[in-house]
Amino acid sequence: MFLRVVVFYLSTMDFSGVLNAVQAATGPSPDLIQLVQFAPALGVGVMFLLFRRTTRVDARFTPVRVAARRSALVVGIVIAAMLASVLVHVVAGRSWRAEGLPFPFWALVITMIVGAAGEELGWRAYLQPYLQTRFSVLRSSLIVGVLWGFWHIGGFSHGLLYMGLFVVMATGLAVVMGAVVSGARRTNLVVATAAHAAVNLGLILLFTEENGDLFPMAVLAAVWTIAAVVVTSVQVRRPVEVEDRAARPVRLG
Repeated sequence: MFLRVVVFYLSTMDFSGVLNAVQAATGPSPDLIQLVQFAPALGVGVMFLLFRRTTRVDARFTPVRVAARRSALVVGIVIAAMLASVLVHVVAGRSWRAEGLPFPFWALVITMIVGAAGEELGWRAYLQPYLQTRFSVLRSSLIVGVLWGFWHIGGFSHGLLYMGLFVVMATGLAVVMGAVVSGARRTNLVVATAAHAAVNLGLILLFTEENGDLFPMAVLAAVWTIAAVVVTSVQVRRPVEVEDRAARPVRLG
């Protein structure tokens, strides 16, 4: 298992460098979409080529009503977390509103969804269920969250403290997403994408943490850590129904 996780992660990092170079040379504005978001999906392609017989992408869809409820739940959690972060800013007397949108809102919604799906195909549709073959949902989510956070290597340009806070935020978010997705009885790419896109949109609309400001990043890290604790506590008190073993993951190829 360790070898495959390393291969997937290193290939994802390699593709990230290539896609960043392509975007810098010829690609669209990174304010609209970042090509690097498709690196995890390409990493899954590498796993499929190297470990064809055993590489599975758990991208099955739950019934529409279940997917809709779970998507609404996770988006609601995202909205609550973002509003709590705004409240902290207001109480602290800090500015929180971004200056303006670089592109029309509808265009950002579309590109955020597309980009989030590219990432989630690797993180929550491949790596999370693979880890869950050996570890619990919580432990798998923690591992994915840490790897996911450090994958955003550009955060190091703002310093170690900023990057550390970003990893904490990503890990808290990963725990929340892992709990909500597992509650849908199957790993659902739609639910994970909805959560990821909602977070990205919230960050663009409300905060300027990408400028390297430590305060909003610290607030977001704290809020998502609290959200992870709350969601995990609720999940423990209400165990998830065991998945029907007759249903098998979709195999690429």
